[in-house]
Amino acid sequence: MGNAPPLGQGNDLPPGHPPMGEAPPGMGGGMPPGMGAPQGAEPAQMTWKVPARWQTVPNPSTMRIATYRVPHAPGDSEDPEVAVSQAGGTVEANAKRWMGQFGPEGEKNAKKSTRTVKGLTITLVEVEGKYTGGMGKDGREEENWAMLGAIVETQGMPHFVKMTGPVKSVKAARAELDELLASVAPKEPSK
Repeated sequence: MGNAPPLGQGNDLPPGHPPMGEAPPGMGGGMPPGMGAPQGAEPAQMTWKVPARWQTVPNPSTMRIATYRVPHAPGDSEDPEVAVSQAGGTVEANAKRWMGQFGPEGEKNAKKSTRTVKGLTITLVEVEGKYTGGMGKDGREEENWAMLGAIVETQGMPHFVKMTGPVKSVKAARAELDELLASVAPKEPSK
């Protein structure tokens, strides 16, 4: 196999991003209140409200703080997934990496917007087309997929809320993602 670095440890990640498969120092994978955090995990630096019809599912990686399954729209056969994580890297580098998961055509047609919620700056990235990347895709490419990804600038490293799935189902769940983003708030430090 040569001397290539292990997956995720080459130059394919944004500057400051931890190696894949390892949690950033001190992260551990905290969860919002009421969801239970893994043993010894530090809590997330923000809180949020999960939309009622989203199902909490086990995290497939130590990089995840939370994972949700969103029921698919009629006519689609696969449920979108929402991954909440926290990692390093700049907003721009992470947005560019996400857009790159949809190839040159996706990058060209991607949309980016910014909003502020309870003092937190949120950058929303919207892209659709042929999805070729992501930690959970097992190397498969998916035609007619979409991603709505939010980068929430919190103290320390930013938080990411990323929904991927079939275009129709992701678009159908857009209002619910907006509801979640409207509920984010900085977590109060424990005393």
